[in-house]
Amino acid sequence: MIEEYGRTFSGRTETTVIVVPENTWLAKVASDVLEMVHAYASDGFVFLDKGDEVNALASFAYGSGWLDTGVAAGLFTNHPMGIPPKGCTPDIPEALSEHLNEKTFRYQRMLASALSSVCINSEPELPLYPAGKEICTITHQYYIAGSIETEAANLADGLALLSYAYGWIDAGVRTGILKVVKNPELFTV
Repeated sequence: MIEEYGRTFSGRTETTVIVVPENTWLAKVASDVLEMVHAYASDGFVFLDKGDEVNALASFAYGSGWLDTGVAAGLFTNHPMGIPPKGCTPDIPEALSEHLNEKTFRYQRMLASALSSVCINSEPELPLYPAGKEICTITHQYYIAGSIETEAANLADGLALLSYAYGWIDAGVRTGILKVVKNPELFTV
């Protein structure tokens, strides 16, 4: 299931087209976001080849968050990717259960801190304010969903949800829609 999700995600990255005009400010933003999407698609397969399904899942879900943020922002033509379907746990070998446990709970803690470390980088009456609000809302919703899965001992599903949410908030920061007010080490800037 993780490999299939990765192949779907990778296929989406290859068909993603930047729709903002070249040589504009938004073209640079779109290029940055798409570069991150491609990097995490590639990284996911490197992890799979090394037998690290935990980091592969996190990488694909995180990159999907970046892709979906770019789609929502109108930077790309594509349909939102979304998170992997539930039930990834069987794809994680028993030998990686400690790694899965550590990474899932670490991402949960980091994302909780990240959510309290940003603000919307716009005044409420300006056009980009709703974008910041939406990114924060989506990130929070997936954080809650990931925490519920984690508490129910569905760690792979929890990790996928938390990683996807982290992609959204990181993309929000990278695009300048969100502003880091503390803990800059939590973000890809």
